[in-house]
This record gives sequence, C-alpha cells and structure tokens, in this order.
Amino acid sequence: MASAAMTDLSVAITEPRDRTQQRRPPAAAARRALVPKKLSRLHRPEGMSLEAWQRALRRQFGREQRFLLKNTGGHPLFSEFEVTNPQNWNTYRVVIRGTEPGNNFCSCPDFATNTLGTCKHIEFTLARLGRTRANRQALARGFEPPFSEVYLHYGAQRQARFRPRADAPAELTRLAARYFDGGGTLLAEAFAQFEIFLSTAARLDPDLRCYE
Repeated sequence: MASAAMTDLSVAITEPRDRTQQRRPPAAAARRALVPKKLSRLHRPEGMSLEAWQRALRRQFGREQRFLLKNTGGHPLFSEFEVTNPQNWNTYRVVIRGTEPGNNFCSCPDFATNTLGTCKHIEFTLARLGRTRANRQALARGFEPPFSEVYLHYGAQRQARFRPRADAPAELTRLAARYFDGGGTLLAEAFAQFEIFLSTAARLDPDLRCYE
C-alpha cells in the first residue's frame, strides 16, 4: 500500500512539470527571439563580407539613434529629409529612393567616403519610415518617378544612371539605349559624350531631371 501511495504521489508531482514544459513561450520571449543579434564593431562575423558587415553596423547604429527627422520634400516616403543630431545640432540632407544600397543619398562625410552607399542617417530615416508594413513594401519596390531622371548611384564606384518615366517619349528611350546599358548604367565608352546625351535628352523631354 505504501508503495502504491508513493507511486501515485510521484505521478501527481511529475504531471504538472510535463504540462509546464508544453506551454508556449510568452509573447515577449517570442519577440525577443526575433530581434537580430547585435553585431560587434570590432569583430566581423564569420562568413560575412567586410562590405556587408559595415553596412549592417550602420543599419544597427542608425536604428538606435534618436535623431530629429524633417521631411522637406513633397512625398511622404520618396523625398528629401533633414536629419539632425540633437546632441550637436549637426544637420544633414538625406534623399530616400528605396532600400537598395546606393540609390539613396546623404550629405554627411561618412557617406561621401565609405563607398557603401549608405550611412547611419540613411538607415535611421529608413527605419523611421518603415514602421508600417505598407511603407516597408513601398520602400522595397523603390521610387517610381513621374519624370525621367539621371542620377548618381553610390557604392564602390559611383555610376551615372538613367531612369525613364513610365510614359517617356520613344525617342528618349532609343537615345538612352546608345549611352546606357540594360540596367540604366552609363556605358564606359559613352562617358565622354555624356553632356551631349543630357542636352539632347532635355530637348526630347523638358521635364528630365539630373541629380548629382
């Protein structure tokens, strides 16, 4: 009888422990599991390229900042912004065109020299703008301008690129095909004639915009 009682008591003790092990983790714990591990500024993760590491560090640092953001353009996402550091009141101009590195612009010294196509000010702005799913989807699609444009793509090499508007004149697209490749990047052999392209394109499409 004593043995049976001890067996029953053992079951009574162990059953709640089993049920506890089957409980789903709290929502807070699940959210913490989704947070990416913080990158070291001193040691590059194994398997990550130097370029990807440096971009990720700027993304991480930018998202941690409490900069002040002011939209100075005419679009809620694809616009010009002023990013101000409230600690020293340095202000930089940021232009957002999407999430692809190199398509955005910042007037800060780091962006001008790092050849990464991004910086903490750009990453801060993208994080602020991407707080909703709709905004994140729009940013991922990228800027679709209502005008044709020539702009600089920033990265290891700065490249002049051409992007026609949806209803661009056929003459303009044919002209651009002589100077730019299929991805819209200026051909090396066309560099010397770039000014000729700009003047001719401006006559074909007076709304053409050219950005530095």
